[in-house]
Amino acid sequence: MQSPKINETRNWIKKADQDLYSAAWLLQSPDPVYNAVGFHCQQAAEKALKAYLTWIEQPFEKTHSLVALVGICLLFEQQFETLRKASTVLTPYAITTRYPGDLPELSCQEANEALTLAQQIFDFVLERIPPDTQV
Repeated sequence: MQSPKINETRNWIKKADQDLYSAAWLLQSPDPVYNAVGFHCQQAAEKALKAYLTWIEQPFEKTHSLVALVGICLLFEQQFETLRKASTVLTPYAITTRYPGDLPELSCQEANEALTLAQQIFDFVLERIPPDTQV
């Protein structure tokens, strides 16, 4: 039987992986919805960071700010500094891509960048948690 900590971390990673898959699928669809790609990329990054914080048993408040989450992670590992740019780019995609008038539609280039940055955060976290917490 797996520990609750392993299960909870794995659940965050599984959800992050599903968001990455959704973003990639939307990007490859015949009629891509770039704002939806941005949203799923932000969500994947958020869930990956929360998986790391769950693994190190660091409580976190309910937030969509990747900048804030990276800031908490920095308290435990300075290498999270390398994710600051990615977190700054992706954070607005949590909400602003969901409602009309908040941000202009993302371009194909921005959606591709979002997927690359989300994958970077996801992979960075996977390197820092045990294999049995991964999907």
